[in-house]
Amino acid sequence: LMRMTALVAFFLCAPIAAGDAIPFLRDAHVTALAGEISGETALKTIEDLARHHRMRGSRGFTAATEHIVAGLNEAGLADVDVVRLAADGTVFYGTQRSRPAWNAEHAELWELASSGKPRLRIAAWSEAPIRLAQDSASADVKAELVDVGTGLTAADYEEKQVKGKLVLVSSQPGAAAPLAIERFGAAGIISYAQNQRTAWWGENEDLIRWGHLETFAPRAFAFMVSPREARSFQKRLADGERIVMHAVVRAGRQAGFYEIATGTIPGNDPLLSKQEIVFSCHLDHPSPGANDNASGCAAILEIARTYSTLIRAKSLPLPRRTIRFIWPAEIEGTLALLQARPEMTRNIKAAIHLDMVGGGPETKAIFHVTRGPASQPSFINDIAEEIGAFVNAQTAAYAMKGEAKWPLVAPRGGKEALQAELVPLTLGSDHQIFADSSFGIPVIYLNDWPDRYIHTSHDTPANIDSTKLKRSAFIAAASGWFLANVTESDARAIWDVVKSRSLARTAAMLNERRGLLPQEAVTRTRFHLWHERALAESMSRFFRVPQDLAVEIWPFHDGLGALSGGRQPAPPAPTGRVYRRNPSLKGPMTVFGYDYLEAHFGKDKTAALRLLNHKGLRGSGADYAYEALNLVDGRRKTSEIRDALSAIYGPVTLADVEQYLQALESIKVILPRHQDTL
Repeated sequence: LMRMTALVAFFLCAPIAAGDAIPFLRDAHVTALAGEISGETALKTIEDLARHHRMRGSRGFTAATEHIVAGLNEAGLADVDVVRLAADGTVFYGTQRSRPAWNAEHAELWELASSGKPRLRIAAWSEAPIRLAQDSASADVKAELVDVGTGLTAADYEEKQVKGKLVLVSSQPGAAAPLAIERFGAAGIISYAQNQRTAWWGENEDLIRWGHLETFAPRAFAFMVSPREARSFQKRLADGERIVMHAVVRAGRQAGFYEIATGTIPGNDPLLSKQEIVFSCHLDHPSPGANDNASGCAAILEIARTYSTLIRAKSLPLPRRTIRFIWPAEIEGTLALLQARPEMTRNIKAAIHLDMVGGGPETKAIFHVTRGPASQPSFINDIAEEIGAFVNAQTAAYAMKGEAKWPLVAPRGGKEALQAELVPLTLGSDHQIFADSSFGIPVIYLNDWPDRYIHTSHDTPANIDSTKLKRSAFIAAASGWFLANVTESDARAIWDVVKSRSLARTAAMLNERRGLLPQEAVTRTRFHLWHERALAESMSRFFRVPQDLAVEIWPFHDGLGALSGGRQPAPPAPTGRVYRRNPSLKGPMTVFGYDYLEAHFGKDKTAALRLLNHKGLRGSGADYAYEALNLVDGRRKTSEIRDALSAIYGPVTLADVEQYLQALESIKVILPRHQDTL
């Protein structure tokens, strides 16, 4: 132990060796990428995309796709194409039930005078498409307005006559519809749902929230109003005034397609060119939808242009592996593509996903470099963190001193330090599809959170910072360039980064476990040591680890065990069943607009699953459930899955884990290991 401690002290205190600033990238390539990536060009793309109401399968989505395709062709990419996959409500892509395309042609909401003539137009599709809730159906209704509070409980409707009327609700339309529309017969919904809860929740009464109705539910329509407008209606209704409105909607669902723009920069290594590094985003969202997620879409288009430009100028060589770019609809489009194109999926070695990467100071956004699941360790996340830390240091030096070799500043952008947070997995975007164990693709996730304007009328290009775009695109581009070219010769540089970050993670683990019960502390330590070994082993996904390096790696991890408290007690004999994933059903349980578990196991039974309602030290029910399925690998027993989940997110009972896994087994998402056929 003393020897290992001395080695660690030397390693942490040793001066940085002379050479390239990022140990696995040449300074010339860093300079080329930093100089060519343009936050201003990316911002212009955002301004173009923000004009389109980009709902899945819609004309607006198609127009945005055409804009991306034009940009790819202009940049000179190869294999430019639009993959079209059927979406009609009956086709399944793994756990995703395809959702029909939704289009709107016209929508207006008027308040009528006592004479019955139009008095005031409240909302118009032509002015602000976000005013009409997604998946609204056609209607032509003149009706009174009734305030029903949240609209989520039967008590909200007591002593109120809402049949054939419009109800004013504070909740999302889709949540209120089962009672308001289906049970009590309201003609339509007017919602003033607040934005996603952050520290700024409720402060801006003029925000208009993006509203949703459920795709697989009876036909309905809903309009969205601001909290300020709703307060005015409520005061007038409370004073006894009768408010009559006229709602006209021409919209609906129809069989359509998931359209996914794609293009490549082909690899030139005969042995590696079939392997792919994928840059991903999601193209759908309401207009304007600037940070979410025109920013990610514009950033990866700018990366494609940058690579192509630098390769033509011979500032970068052709990559060894193929680099692919894709623009799907969020989650559902990604799952459809990976499921429907297995030949493409098999070739993907890693994915880099950008979702909200341009929020300026007004959005209050904090930028994150986010790791993949702890259940599937990969060195690529240490690579991204190293580049993120490099950008933090460069931009902080520039902000404080006015000079840095790579300040990464756009002409019209800010000059603040980036201060990117390097964080564990958080859910909520397409990265969780790539990383789902049925695909097992290592993923880097770059994202802003919080953003006080997410999913509202204020998510506009004016709130995007071109410097932030440049910096986020640089982190993604530098990470992707290294992964597209990494070979066995880079193993030493990778190991040096992994080793230093492994020591930092070990220190954090030792601090975390102090508050745990002794047995949970042992569980936390045991998982940590497994995770760090597996992370080093993950290099073998890209190349064979050289023998001279392998003989260093394993003693190092033995030393980590010593630093973690010496020889760990032998774990108790694992108990419970061994499950494996159903190979014919790929994807997580919660996708987009559809919950596979709820649909097949039952809504009430799903709500009663204790794991889904568990609150842990570092995660909630959705986190536990996502990783529980990832940990099903045909080798672990249920007690081992429980231990891993407890180590990742905080203690959870074996009974809660087994109840959840038994639910998955009952609907054949997972199978007993011995069961080879359904």
